[in-house]
Amino acid sequence: MYWRCNNSDNNTNPVLANTIGMSSAVLFLIIYTSFKGYSYALPQEPNFWFGLLYLSILASFLAWLFYLKLISNIGASESGYMVAMFPAIGGAASVLMGESVVSINLIMGTLLACFGAYLALKKKKASG
Repeated sequence: MYWRCNNSDNNTNPVLANTIGMSSAVLFLIIYTSFKGYSYALPQEPNFWFGLLYLSILASFLAWLFYLKLISNIGASESGYMVAMFPAIGGAASVLMGESVVSINLIMGTLLACFGAYLALKKKKASG
């Protein structure tokens, strides 16, 4: 059976939905930490700000937007298999940023994750 996403079927704007969701989370965290009595200090190091921008814009917002687009294109059940690809993408990004070195474990893990996602999607198409 081919399942669709409710938001996709209702033509929900993913940028607006992400903006509302992330803004709500930030507002909740600000209120929660204020009640707990935590204070805020903004770091001055450029690496912190580059990392924050990368994580908030590329790794969170755009990745989630692309995943929602994938769900709307191929359906929720098939796009679930793409989760197997996330560690492979993270490993490749870590190597590109200089945080990790290429190793046989990283290469084999990436290949196996990609092959597993391929097999899962191929099996679904053949039986449906």
